[in-house]
Amino acid sequence: MNNIMRFSVILFTLVIGGLISGGIFFVFIYPINEHVAVVSNHIEPLDYQRAFILPIVEPKNYPVRDIEIPEPKIEARAAVLYDAFSGRSLFGLNENRRLPIASVTKLMSAIVITETIDLNEIITMPAEVINVDGFGADFKAGEKLRGDDLLKIMLIKSSNDAALAFAAHAEKVGIDIVGKMNEKAAALGMNNTHFSDPAGLDDQGAFSTAMDLVKLLSYASDQTKISKILLTQVTEVQSIDGIITHNVLNTNQLLGKIPGIIVAKTGYTDNALGTMVMAVSGAYGEGIVISVILGSNNRFVDTIKLIEWGREAYSWNILTEK
Repeated sequence: MNNIMRFSVILFTLVIGGLISGGIFFVFIYPINEHVAVVSNHIEPLDYQRAFILPIVEPKNYPVRDIEIPEPKIEARAAVLYDAFSGRSLFGLNENRRLPIASVTKLMSAIVITETIDLNEIITMPAEVINVDGFGADFKAGEKLRGDDLLKIMLIKSSNDAALAFAAHAEKVGIDIVGKMNEKAAALGMNNTHFSDPAGLDDQGAFSTAMDLVKLLSYASDQTKISKILLTQVTEVQSIDGIITHNVLNTNQLLGKIPGIIVAKTGYTDNALGTMVMAVSGAYGEGIVISVILGSNNRFVDTIKLIEWGREAYSWNILTEK
């Protein structure tokens, strides 16, 4: 009861203060969670509600939920749809649950690689990284590629061999790729994330959450080199000697089907199931929305469901400049 009274007094004071100073305010309560916690017959609403007091004349592109549109049926262990413009979660399903993320890991690997390794260097494929997942070798032992080309194969094809080749190359010059990945995660505030390999093969020791991946996608959206590579549907890469040609096909089946994709990465292992992260520009007008799907038997369908549901369930541009 004390918390409720304190909350009411703060809200009342802010509104009155705004009126006295000549401002006009739009006040509403946004439910963060539909459930109210009751502990020992004491209601704790402050954990589940947040008040927003916004000047009507301030230009905003703010999402408003149409409650008549039912929530989407997402067949995944966890999911998030996040509006980067307002910093609001539009949909959440187990968004803070720690889960394996499979090859979505390579998005963080790519960030660390581009920030620590000279991609003009020639990288030799060591025998120990060939066919690490047992699904066929992506390279021949001793094959040499430029770092830029190896990065394309790692991201577009989602090559595990390429990710481990980068880690082996970095180790020779004293760089711990996985250590750097965890340092970067901490710097981005991804407090429920831990990486144990650069490819995402370890489903037991590595984990993240849908909300932590929102932070990763927000950062990755500004990484031009990475996003440009991930938007490539098909390309060819040759070894340094020109003898070997790699035909590289993107694992992302939604390229060309969803407009405005900035960056997206797929993943799959038997334990993690299908994973998919995507940042989309202009999906609902201005700004960027981020979709995260973890533990899905149909990551592409779930991603489309989530993004299309957001278009139907929310409207924007309710506050316009005057």
